[in-house]
Amino acid sequence: MRELYTKRTELSNRGTVKITDRSGRLVYFIIGKWGLHPSVLSVYDVSGPLLAEIKQRSLGLFPKFDLYENKKHVGSLRRYYGINREMLFVRGLNWFIIGNLLTFNYKVYHGRKCIMTISEVQLTTGARLEFHIENQADEPLCFCIAAILDYWARLDLKTKAKAPSPRLAW
Repeated sequence: MRELYTKRTELSNRGTVKITDRSGRLVYFIIGKWGLHPSVLSVYDVSGPLLAEIKQRSLGLFPKFDLYENKKHVGSLRRYYGINREMLFVRGLNWFIIGNLLTFNYKVYHGRKCIMTISEVQLTTGARLEFHIENQADEPLCFCIAAILDYWARLDLKTKAKAPSPRLAW
């Protein structure tokens, strides 16, 4: 298991996101953007080949996303109304995601086996997201999922910031 890092703010940005290892060596690029249908985010190996993609399949309050590995559909992800926002299920892969949108601490499980943990850490280069991924082959799909989680977290934060504050009446 290796530790990989990125800036959290980069996950939601349009353009290129860099994923590095502990020594700062570039490992993956994530390219794409969110907000328009059909939105696509692609994970590339540093040497160039496309490894995984996540595509927005529908719009609305609870959009659907499809996961692709080596151009083959492997799963889908969506939020469900009425279910705790910190629990998600990836159909097709049978991965269960549990965590906190505000602190961005997550764990992804397949059965009882932990596939990935995400936590925010403070390094000498600043605040970073730290990824512990059990199997190197799962890393590209895990980064696709992390990008969606960050996208939803930012949407929730914007919604809370725009909500009118209650007024006191005398």
